[in-house]
Amino acid sequence: MEFEESNDGAMEHAIATYADFGAHFSGSVGDHATTDWLDRELLGAGYETRRQTFEVPTCDGEAGSVTLSDGTSLSGPVQMPGLATDTQAELVHWHADLPPPELGGKLVVYHSRFGRHSSLMSPEWQRVLKATREAQLAGIVAITNGPSRLAIRLNAPFEFDLVPMLTISPADAAALRAATQGQTARLSIAPARPNRLADNLIARRKGPGPRIVVSTPKSGWGICASERGPGIAIFLMLARRLASSLPDADIHLVATSGHEYENLGAHKFLESAAPAPAETALWVHLGANLSAVDFHDLGPSLLPLPSPDPQRYLGATKGLDAFAREIFNGRPGLEAAYAMSADDAAGELREILAAGYASAFGAFGAGRFHHTDQDTPDKVDLIELAATGSAFLKMVHRAIG
Repeated sequence: MEFEESNDGAMEHAIATYADFGAHFSGSVGDHATTDWLDRELLGAGYETRRQTFEVPTCDGEAGSVTLSDGTSLSGPVQMPGLATDTQAELVHWHADLPPPELGGKLVVYHSRFGRHSSLMSPEWQRVLKATREAQLAGIVAITNGPSRLAIRLNAPFEFDLVPMLTISPADAAALRAATQGQTARLSIAPARPNRLADNLIARRKGPGPRIVVSTPKSGWGICASERGPGIAIFLMLARRLASSLPDADIHLVATSGHEYENLGAHKFLESAAPAPAETALWVHLGANLSAVDFHDLGPSLLPLPSPDPQRYLGATKGLDAFAREIFNGRPGLEAAYAMSADDAAGELREILAAGYASAFGAFGAGRFHHTDQDTPDKVDLIELAATGSAFLKMVHRAIG
């Protein structure tokens, strides 16, 4: 079967539509609008749909502030789940490559390593949180040093033992870096609002043939155009194309919310709504940053390149990895497909493999604007998106034989 690269505007339209809903914080207006839109699209493609509802923290871009002794005030995203405070304490600087200083009762300015930070569950941030919990400190102001020079929001579990914490843009942190050890500063974070409801959109096209699950997250820390948009676009394309090219397949689709809270929606789906592993022929997961633009990094400027960011990863269960390397050959980053298990995958793909699905493949990544407020549609490589989508479609057909 031949699979032409589909670039008829449907994928570009999907990116624009998704981004036009605004921020996609779990349970937000933008998240619910996305669910309604996907519901309409899948109903139109012949699927039956339903929703799985659950509680999430309420976040619509909440910011807090740190005010230095000279009156300089800096604002940054509240690390969720947010913990309120309005306290004055002595500042202490902690640089990531050094042992922690004396932290007890102090307000820590944490200078992170340079990286594409994504989650508080990573080794670097776990080290920080362990030390700060033991010290019972006043709070953390973290300078998130990453390739966009913007403040980065970090994923964390829904229920999490977290001290009051802000993340600060390295581009705006000069005054904070210059603040001398021992001076006092005030950390202000407003009380969190009550939890709200978010939902997973679940769809099915019944058939007597092989059971296929296709999943993608739909929520995230902001507009998420390059983080979530390509996954959403390929999700819709696969929904339509598989329904026609595999008329007997039993196709299950899920677009999950709660991604920011360490894959909360995926947990809910796997716990009570997903087909059993023994009954599933293939699971396809469309994770973060499937087709983000790459950039040259020249001093204070980031110059867009006509090529995709290669920091995206393709994992497959053993036996499918060789097919993946063949089919994704020439797709930067994805062409180095790995035989993955739950131990070395990330995001929802890790949850899927841990649940015992024996035949699965999926992708995840971290673009330069990952988890920042400037992840807008111009960060999506639309040409690469069409080629990547075509490769996913080919891989589904190859994987089910």
